[in-house]
Amino acid sequence: MKNITLLVILSLIMFGCTVTEKPEFIKVNSVEVIDASFNNFTLLTKLQFENKNSVGGTLQAKNIHVFVDSIDVATISSEPFNVPSKKEFELPLQVKIPFSKVYADNKKSILENILNAVASKKVIIEIKGDIAYDLGVTTYDYPIYYKEKINLVK
Repeated sequence: MKNITLLVILSLIMFGCTVTEKPEFIKVNSVEVIDASFNNFTLLTKLQFENKNSVGGTLQAKNIHVFVDSIDVATISSEPFNVPSKKEFELPLQVKIPFSKVYADNKKSILENILNAVASKKVIIEIKGDIAYDLGVTTYDYPIYYKEKINLVK
């Protein structure tokens, strides 16, 4: 009788935790400038996912490149993010970008270019790279691509 009870309990545990598919990448919810100074600005990107599984795992950004007006200015990497089970969630990614990298092609007029960018307030931001989903023995990669014209100054 003990063996049957133990077998039933183990079966419930094994089949109760379903992993039918990797979490679904839905969209980039937002890209916004959360801080700007004379030397740099900070972007906050929020990626929306949905996990339909009973188990979580982790997501981690690795070598996501940020382009400002087609110039590769920064790389985002993150600590592992714990994925909640059976839930929609956002993965926040933050990166600080120096203005000197954005306007490195013409160092003599960096100040002029910064003032022009602030005056016009809009730049084209592109985000390209992969997010890795780790479930212990299995890893999936999500290709991320996003492009939008955003305001540098709030």
